Amino acid sequence: MVKGARREHLFVETDGQIYLVRQGRVWRFPRASEKLPFRAAESGRMDFGDDLVRRMKPSLTYHPEEWFNRDDLFSRSDVDGLVKKAVYMTMPRLVAEAALARGHDVLMVRAKRGFSRGYWNLPGGFLDFGEPPEVAVEREVEEEIGADITLDGLLGVYHSGFPGKPTYTMGFVYRGHTDATTFRLKPDEIEAAEWFPVHRGLLLTRNPFVRWGLVDLFKGFETPPFDVVRHGLLTRDREARSGPVVFLDRDGVINRGRAGYVRTPDQFEFLDGAPEAIARLNRGGYRVAIVSNQDAVGWKLIPKRQLSRIHDKMVSGLDAAGARVEEIYVCPHHVLADCPCRKPRPGLLLAAARDLDVNPREAWMAGDKPSDIEAGRAFGARTVFVGDAKRRKRFSRDLQDLRPDATATDLRAAASAILGRG
Repeated sequence: MVKGARREHLFVETDGQIYLVRQGRVWRFPRASEKLPFRAAESGRMDFGDDLVRRMKPSLTYHPEEWFNRDDLFSRSDVDGLVKKAVYMTMPRLVAEAALARGHDVLMVRAKRGFSRGYWNLPGGFLDFGEPPEVAVEREVEEEIGADITLDGLLGVYHSGFPGKPTYTMGFVYRGHTDATTFRLKPDEIEAAEWFPVHRGLLLTRNPFVRWGLVDLFKGFETPPFDVVRHGLLTRDREARSGPVVFLDRDGVINRGRAGYVRTPDQFEFLDGAPEAIARLNRGGYRVAIVSNQDAVGWKLIPKRQLSRIHDKMVSGLDAAGARVEEIYVCPHHVLADCPCRKPRPGLLLAAARDLDVNPREAWMAGDKPSDIEAGRAFGARTVFVGDAKRRKRFSRDLQDLRPDATATDLRAAASAILGRG
């Protein structure tokens, strides 16, 4: 092999059957340079250092019984080790975790090891062999924090990959409660346990299905723990819609930003193609909600009634272009306020999730500031940074850390990226 070159292998699988080729006495993956006897499309990649394994989905009209069943590979001595390793990595890890609520707060634990080391997580852990998830979560919580819990129902079943690893986890997240007031922490695994409001917990975890579970927990609260400013579109007599949601920042994405804020309707000016981009998203099956920090209201530079007039003009212009937004959510607090709704805190998105029954796994957040990307990521949505080359250079360090799912020069390009990925 040429120094520095990587070996590329094709992991072809359908219906639990895996296609292998024989080399001497060993069955292995076909190489990328070897022609397959059928058509196949790439569906993903697995990185094993010097070996790159490309997941392939074959186009077949029959069940390939003559291929290798994935469950039989591990007991065979004539199967290449890379095959066994790759197949093993594709098996889901099963986890059960508990979102223990106390009022509007949720109990979280900070991990000492593993994927969530140094981050906050929901208490819980891996299922033992043959163990039902509702039994596993009670056992794991007792082991981690020494508490008895009562389960109130299943919030959801979520799956996500581990960043940088070709594995994924399926998580059963339960809503529950506990009467415990003190906790006995497992010394080699948990370093702290604390109660947090959901909006803060979302910023403290790196676990995607914990984020999704916390959003679903928040949506289920009988009363919201905080309120935000809404324009009132939801109360208008309009046909209700369903579908995934794209969250859009306002200034710099939909309209031209101004030094000193957009303070009057006359100062509101759509960016080129923005209304048409929103209309494209609508036609593609997306609902659109606007989530905007408006410091000027907090600094009393713009009265709320004036902000409403500005948004009336925006909605009128969108209507004229055949574009629709479901609601406009505004944080009216200034930058020094410790509120739950000012991005990068995800309070605006949480408020929209309750109103619109948003599934964060299908949602997107598009904005021109790192705080927009942080808010979207905390919510568990995919993200698009919107900005020209100059703006991307200005925030290059932030973007390198945040790694949005896409970047776009303007809302038209952002809409294309979203519609292209679905």
